[in-house]
Amino acid sequence: MIKTAVKQLNVSYLTKTGVLLALALTFQIGFSTFAQPAVGPLVNMTLFIAAIYVGPISAALIGTLTPLSAFLLGIMPLFPIVSFIMIANVTLVILFTFVREINGKYGDVLGVIAGAAGKFLFLSISVRYIASYFLPQVPPKIVEMMTFPQLYTALIGGFIALLVSKKLIKYNK
Repeated sequence: MIKTAVKQLNVSYLTKTGVLLALALTFQIGFSTFAQPAVGPLVNMTLFIAAIYVGPISAALIGTLTPLSAFLLGIMPLFPIVSFIMIANVTLVILFTFVREINGKYGDVLGVIAGAAGKFLFLSISVRYIASYFLPQVPPKIVEMMTFPQLYTALIGGFIALLVSKKLIKYNK
């Protein structure tokens, strides 16, 4: 079982989760003019850092709130796609945490790859085959955004998170 999934609910936990959510929303809203190539890695980085530093429940919460806020702010125009992004973000967090914990020396790297691949596969399949049940026509631009760019942004964000988390953990001791 995922041993880090159960964290003691305390002020420090809630504060760290809130700060990381605020950071993700700042990236999403403040950098929205730079679009997916900049925002995607930064938000994914925040999800990975939350999973490492606070735990997968915190990261999953952030991963569900960021797509919802994107819809509410008009960044993501199609509400049915929001639920797929939420599930994909939770998939990223769960796979990352699980693979990281069962592997030794290379667990972080393998976890990033597994999480990114899981997110990519879920979104690619969902937007191509499942979304058509909720939307008459998924715009080609949305389909394009929800496929390979998701893999790239998750991988980039994951590897940046590994570098940043090493410093965070070092300075937190």
